[in-house]
Amino acid sequence: MIHSYLSARPAWAEINLDHIAHNVSQFRQQIGPMTQIMAVVKADGYGHGAVKVAEKALQSGASSLAVAFVEEAIDLRMAGIDAPILLLGYTDPAHFPNLVHYKLTPTVFGLDTALKLSALAVENNIIIPLHLKVDTGMGRIGLLPDEASEVAARTTRLPGLKIEGVFTHLAAAEDSDETYTNEQLLLFERIIETCRERGVAFPLVHAANSAAAINHFSAHYNLVRLGLAMYGCYPSSELRNKGINLLTALTFKSRIVLVKKVPAGTAISYGCTFRTDKDSLIATIPVGYADGYSRLLSNKGSVLIRGCRAPVVGTVCMDHLMVDVSHIPAVRLNDEVVLYGRQGENEFTIEEAAEKVGTINYELLCAIGKRVPRYYFQDGKLSSVKDFVRGANCFHG
Repeated sequence: MIHSYLSARPAWAEINLDHIAHNVSQFRQQIGPMTQIMAVVKADGYGHGAVKVAEKALQSGASSLAVAFVEEAIDLRMAGIDAPILLLGYTDPAHFPNLVHYKLTPTVFGLDTALKLSALAVENNIIIPLHLKVDTGMGRIGLLPDEASEVAARTTRLPGLKIEGVFTHLAAAEDSDETYTNEQLLLFERIIETCRERGVAFPLVHAANSAAAINHFSAHYNLVRLGLAMYGCYPSSELRNKGINLLTALTFKSRIVLVKKVPAGTAISYGCTFRTDKDSLIATIPVGYADGYSRLLSNKGSVLIRGCRAPVVGTVCMDHLMVDVSHIPAVRLNDEVVLYGRQGENEFTIEEAAEKVGTINYELLCAIGKRVPRYYFQDGKLSSVKDFVRGANCFHG
C-alpha cells in the first residue's frame, strides 16, 4: 500500500513512469527510426524527478538527454546514467573540469568559449564534443546569423574539439500561425548551408521542441528534443488533436487533516478574503505555496475529493489551503485530495490551474517543491520513492 509510506505531511506527487514510456513511444512511432530523440530532463525533470524520468525515457526510445546546467548533469551521472548529456545553457568556465570528468557536451555560442574549451581539451589530451547554438529569433542565447558561419569555421579548426551538432530554439512553435516558425526554420537552414559551404559538417541538426515535434515535421531534422510532451502535457490546447495521444504522468495529491463546521459569516484565512454565506463545512489541506501550489489560486482553484470538485476558499497559505466541502456527502478526515489530476470521473488539470492564474503548465510543474515526495509507479505498482526530506530513493518496491 502506498499510504504505508506516507511522509509526516500527507502531501505527495505520483509519477506514472509507464505514461512517460507511452509518451516517448508515441513520438518514436511518429518521427521514424532515422530521427533521434533527446529527452529534456532539466529542472529536475520538470518537477517529476530527472533520474527516474531519464532512465525510463532511455529505455523507451530516447538516445540522449538534455539539461540546462552542469549541476543537473552531475546528478544524472552520479545515478549511473552514461547516455550523452547536452548542456543547453551557459556553462561557466569554472565548471569546465566537470565537462571532462563527467563526459558532458556543452553548448557553444561564442568563439571565446570555443577557444577555452580547446585549450582544456589539449591540456587533457582529449576530444570535447560540442553543439553550436544559433539564434534565429528567440533572442536568448545563440550565435547571431551573421557571425555563425565564421565562428563555426574557426571552431572546427581548433584542436581538441568536435562539433557534434547545431541547433536553434523555436519561439512560437505552438502557435496556430506558423509564419514566425517558418521564418526561423528558413533562416536556420540558410545558416547551416553557409556553414557547409565553409567546410563545416554537422552530424546532428535539431530545432524541434515538443511543440514542433508535434506540429512541424519540417523541423524534425535528425533529432527532436522532447520536454513538456514527454511528461504528458501539451504546449498549447491547439496541439491536442494533432495525432499524438499523451498521458499525463504526474498527479499531485494530499489528504484532509481537519474538517470543521462553521457558521455563516465566518472569515477564512489571511486577509479575510472569503466569508461563508451560509453554514458550511470547511476542510483543511496541508499543502501551500511553499509546496508549489500557487497563492494565486486563492478563491480560484479547485481540488477533487470523493470525485467531486471542492473550491479553494480564502488565501492559500505557506503550508495549508482550505476548501469548501459542504456539498460533498460523507466527507471525512484523511480523505484523499487531488490538487492536479484525475479522481474518479472528474479532473482538475494543471492546464486549468495555469489558466486561472495566468501562467503556463510548465511553471506549475516545475514549482512543485522539494517538501513533496515523489512516488514512482510502474506496472500499476509503487516502485520507488524520492523523499527530499528523509533521503532520496528511500523505498524500493
